Amino acid sequence: MIERRPSHLPPGFTFRYALPGGKEAGFGWIAEQTVLVYTRGWEREDFTTPLVVVVGRAGAPELIGTNDGFAQPIDIGVPGVDAAYFDGITVPRLDDARDFAGVAWRTGEVHSITARSAAGTFAVRGPRTVSREELVAVLVSLSPGT
Repeated sequence: MIERRPSHLPPGFTFRYALPGGKEAGFGWIAEQTVLVYTRGWEREDFTTPLVVVVGRAGAPELIGTNDGFAQPIDIGVPGVDAAYFDGITVPRLDDARDFAGVAWRTGEVHSITARSAAGTFAVRGPRTVSREELVAVLVSLSPGT
């Protein structure tokens, strides 16, 4: 299990559980990752849009639900780290008969940042109530450049 936890969290978030690779679709179903889940409380809605931190090997696949077409390069202030901001998430799209009809990009609920370096691949996804600056602070606290 890849073990690296953020030293910074947005106010009110508490660690709930960790899943080793292959048990949660962070960077796909690869073994070389750990998915960490944080919520503000124990209510169902808290787990609907938790703060999710994913730490994986260098060169890991994209964070599930992101799409390169929506990537916005972002400078997180760490030398040797390339990062991209995503203002939404890919979700299944249904036709009138409620059958799968592809995917759509949905904004307004969650956003994420994925960072890549020689040390690994790091991502944080959170509800829109968490600012982009807070997502960056969580990501930087993972020390993605080392």
